[in-house]
Amino acid sequence: MAELSLETPEGVRLAHELAGPGTRVLSGAIDALLLAFAGASLLLFLALIGFELGVVALTSGSLVVLVGYWFVSSLLLDGATVGKRLVGTSVRDLQGFAASPVQLLLRALFVPLEAALVVPIPLVFALIALLPRRQRLGDLVAGTVVLRTRTPRVPSEPAAEQRWSKLPERHFALDPSAVRASLDAGDLAFLRELLSRHGLGSEARNALHLASARAYAERLGAAASLGVERNPKVFLRELFLCLRELEEPEAFTPPAAGAADRGSAPSAGSRLR
Repeated sequence: MAELSLETPEGVRLAHELAGPGTRVLSGAIDALLLAFAGASLLLFLALIGFELGVVALTSGSLVVLVGYWFVSSLLLDGATVGKRLVGTSVRDLQGFAASPVQLLLRALFVPLEAALVVPIPLVFALIALLPRRQRLGDLVAGTVVLRTRTPRVPSEPAAEQRWSKLPERHFALDPSAVRASLDAGDLAFLRELLSRHGLGSEARNALHLASARAYAERLGAAASLGVERNPKVFLRELFLCLRELEEPEAFTPPAAGAADRGSAPSAGSRLR
């Protein structure tokens, strides 16, 4: 099984499974059949109404349809065409994140050339089979890879029904004023992804949680760091809930009576505002 291996700044190794040649051929065949059916239906309709296309118009139209289909579908389906969606693959950049629109366009521009090269020599499939990252010409130019997607890219919201201010017991002395001053929406997005991420082994996930919890505790000060080493995931979860509530001030409700942090009462300056 070919993998795209990456290492986070914390030294945690992450691996993404690359789509193999067989899967790539199958998804390409599905897309080709879909386009062939749509094209044949359009030509039949034009013939029935008496409209004839010249060779130049037919060739130009085919090129536009090929590029447009691969670009627009990948843009709308999170890096996937219909064929890729059915077989469970999608286009990503070399770090495993979503490919940019420019990358998707560059990749799509090479589809007509690669389609033409299939008949004389199967260059596309040869490259996918031989290159370590399973890339075709368009991937090499755009800096993309095709990965297997076992789970949806958009994660479920962690603790969707819970609020930090209404937790019956808080294990860490988080000061909302310090959280607001030190963190922002980018940190909220990172914590959301971290707490809902799938596809990591337990060892890699625990190491990533611990490294992230240490980094955030250091930014928030000594009071927040107490107990982080023992249960980093709980710390990250409470930090996420607190930051999420700070990002939604209109939804704030005062903490319930007795909902103090373990071992310390909330400070006067810790009220969410």
